[in-house]
Amino acid sequence: MSPDDTRAPAAGPTGVAYRKLLVPLDGSLIAQQVFLTAVQLARLFGAQIHLLHVLEIEPALPPAAHFVPDGLEAKLLSEGHAVLQRWMSSAADQVFGPPHVVVGDPWRRILDVAREIGADVIVIGSHRYRGVDRLLGTVSAKVVNHAGCDVLVVHHRSGTVPPG
Repeated sequence: MSPDDTRAPAAGPTGVAYRKLLVPLDGSLIAQQVFLTAVQLARLFGAQIHLLHVLEIEPALPPAAHFVPDGLEAKLLSEGHAVLQRWMSSAADQVFGPPHVVVGDPWRRILDVAREIGADVIVIGSHRYRGVDRLLGTVSAKVVNHAGCDVLVVHHRSGTVPPG
């Protein structure tokens, strides 16, 4: 399927047809499983994948400490794009939209990009609750609770090795 293809995407068993998948990748151990699951789902529906990486400013830092040295943000954005390009190259037969690298609060930026691109589903990794997450919720939990589209949460499967 090419990006300009006007054919209707295949409908799954529930009659739902996914055309655009948003796939946030964060470098965690589960990222590879999230990516592979998204590729399988996209192939099933003939859908386009949009990869996303969010650069996060640590919320525990006071606002005065949010100083970014000249050129650092541009360097981080460039590195983020390069990482997403490597993911895209690993599934060369898959149709991808442009990669998205943004700065901000991960769950909010995931929802923003999902709205901007008209995502039909977000494919996101599950993370264990740690520390304050028990009170505030994980990124994936917040995305599930606030998304305006379907969300597929991928859980870690034993034997999965992150790309090296």
